[in-house]
Amino acid sequence: MSGSEGKDRFDTSGFVMRRQEVGEADAAMTVSRAGRRPPFDPAAERIVILGLPGSGRRRLAELVAQRFGMQAATPEDDAAPEVVTELCCRTGLVLAAPVSAVRDEKLRACLRDGARVFYMMTNPVRLAAELGLSGEAGEKFCREALELETLCMGVLHFLLPDGRSPEQLVVNVCENLGVG
Repeated sequence: MSGSEGKDRFDTSGFVMRRQEVGEADAAMTVSRAGRRPPFDPAAERIVILGLPGSGRRRLAELVAQRFGMQAATPEDDAAPEVVTELCCRTGLVLAAPVSAVRDEKLRACLRDGARVFYMMTNPVRLAAELGLSGEAGEKFCREALELETLCMGVLHFLLPDGRSPEQLVVNVCENLGVG
């Protein structure tokens, strides 16, 4: 660091710079924890939307499926993990997975390996209030939400911000998939 009028400046001279060759300048490629992925192909892909009950994940899944000409699957919150895992293995599908299903290790493995997973960030306190949960029920909902969010962080590829409608989040999904 070097001083200038009493203020420190960060020295960037030690940063490693690397030249990257680009095959097609206009091509979009998604990069995630799994590495580079080929361009998004709706027929060969599966998208999973994870979110708390009342977060709008079903509506978002329907809108994304409609946008890409894919099928939408919106199982109930109490659907068996086996059912959700089987749906997660299908291609050409947008799955609004109940967030509680991430407790199942087989489902988490399926999500990590083959799906493009979006997690809808939601303030659990606000959501509990919107669902009419208060007192002990509201506290239980928030505790469970925090537990499940931790599991979701281990499988997600993309975070969707809180405070936006499903209609607005479709734009975020498209951007994350590298589709205009």
